[in-house]
Amino acid sequence: MPIIKTISTGNGIAGAARVELAKLQRHIPGTDLSAPAGLEVQVHLYPTLADARAGTNLLWQLYPALPVTAYDPDDPFGSLERALIDAQGDFFGGTFAPEEVVATLDMAKAVKWAEIKAIRDQLECGGFDLAGVGRFDSDEESRNKIIGASLAAKIARDAGQPYAIAWTLADNTVAQLDADTIIGAGFAMLAHLNGIHQRSRSLYAEIQAAEDAETVVSITWTASAPAPEQEQPVEA
Repeated sequence: MPIIKTISTGNGIAGAARVELAKLQRHIPGTDLSAPAGLEVQVHLYPTLADARAGTNLLWQLYPALPVTAYDPDDPFGSLERALIDAQGDFFGGTFAPEEVVATLDMAKAVKWAEIKAIRDQLECGGFDLAGVGRFDSDEESRNKIIGASLAAKIARDAGQPYAIAWTLADNTVAQLDADTIIGAGFAMLAHLNGIHQRSRSLYAEIQAAEDAETVVSITWTASAPAPEQEQPVEA
């Protein structure tokens, strides 16, 4: 019964997680010594919901703490996963995904849309290519840097001033970029993001139009790839 939530890890972007172990501790590290006993929960993070259900392609582990009252012996793992979603922390606001059997069509749609959004977020941060240069990172920090550099390059170009920047690519090589090239990277990034969001909107429409849970479950991102990324003209 995994949690669907996009989380950045040291080994990439995770899209789902599940509780593997809970340990009762007399004192939770980082809390006051007078605080009541709690549970240290071992959570495994995976790239996708399917990986979390199968226990394959483990990316990372986290060890959040929960109060003992979060544990329900009638639903040991589900109760802890729901508690993680409700508690402030890495999993706050995630979606609880029941096992393969879903009770209602609305539940199936909610779980599938959460899964699609997690994949969308992973792809957004997965990088993009610029012809003749290489692959750029596209996590949130990198996107902001590209936007800033593109604006600076355009200002310099419009003023007839030279512009150059040393840019670390996704493979950690450094490329020397002029104004036209970094502006082109900005256009390529926008095309990358637009293709992903076009696909997610299309899938959302498919999910909402489905008339039974079996149809919802069969919907996958890989049925169609995002629009190919092309270098855009640098005139702006």
